[in-house]
Amino acid sequence: MPQIYGECGYEIHREGGQTLLVDRRTWWLGYAMGLLALVSLILAVVGALGLAGAPGVRSDVSAVLLLVIAAGFASIGVLMLPVYRRRRALPTAEVPGAAVIDHSAGVLRGSGHDVLAQLESIRVAVRIDWWTRGWMRLVVLTWPGGRRVVFRSSSHQRARIIAESLRDVLSG
Repeated sequence: MPQIYGECGYEIHREGGQTLLVDRRTWWLGYAMGLLALVSLILAVVGALGLAGAPGVRSDVSAVLLLVIAAGFASIGVLMLPVYRRRRALPTAEVPGAAVIDHSAGVLRGSGHDVLAQLESIRVAVRIDWWTRGWMRLVVLTWPGGRRVVFRSSSHQRARIIAESLRDVLSG
């Protein structure tokens, strides 16, 4: 299926009378790897400055300890990388938890072909992602008895465009 939108591990594909909503579950992995890399870099720089004789570090032991902790954090990030790459490389049809907007049947289906909702009962909303302190926006499908995040973006404008596009997809 041709991809229309893709960001942060969320993708929207459209082909014929179906729209595929994919969550590769890579958002938290990328976020965690970035955070680990940043903390590792800061600790490594402070440790290296300490070994070089910077006045703020009192002993070589504390500088070496900072370098060891930095290496530990970097190692954890490196161990997460194959999982991230495997999820990114997975063919769209094999991604678990994908949802399909099926216009011919007028329903939203889950990955097991179970009907989640009728298309006329689904609403599209843009919400603030509180885990990122409002930095990210979520595009959410809601229906009586259910809800699903179908896209995540750091661009507020892009999230609104995607929400409008999904409204158009659902209405026609």
